[in-house]
Amino acid sequence: MTETSAQRQQVVDDLLVLIRKFAGPLLLQEIAEGDSQAAAGDDKKHMAALEELRDTYDWRLFRQPNNGWFPCEPIDLIAYAVDHHSQPAQVFCNSLLMVSELDGTEQDYMHFRWFEAPGEAWFRNLNEPWRAALLVGFAYLHAQADDFEREFWDKPGAKGKWIEAPDG
Repeated sequence: MTETSAQRQQVVDDLLVLIRKFAGPLLLQEIAEGDSQAAAGDDKKHMAALEELRDTYDWRLFRQPNNGWFPCEPIDLIAYAVDHHSQPAQVFCNSLLMVSELDGTEQDYMHFRWFEAPGEAWFRNLNEPWRAALLVGFAYLHAQADDFEREFWDKPGAKGKWIEAPDG
């Protein structure tokens, strides 16, 4: 394993420890009910998909086949952290998306999360241990960004700047 692969895997492992620790039934219920476009009964389908994600795929979204709407829709919506959901649910969902991006997906979830919603300040103001784990994830993503991504996000007028390493 190369140094960057080992670093990436450490970030994923650290986030998975937190995800596993905090994935209680009330949190999962809040996420399952977090689809604002839900049809009747969708919360049950989201819950079943979340339980499968936990029990079969160790919280790795990209490994779960057919995970387009169930459970990804409420995870994606809650991760924006702009509505009525609890901060623990928002942090948990952002952590799931960070793991997914670092460990196998091409979705590019986290660039938008850093620069738009919920935004850099939101991540920097999280409580530990989530703050450090997510900031290290962002630092890793920035270090691995290709030239096009860096040019796009570092252009004049961009809403923020990538972090090189977590502070504090």
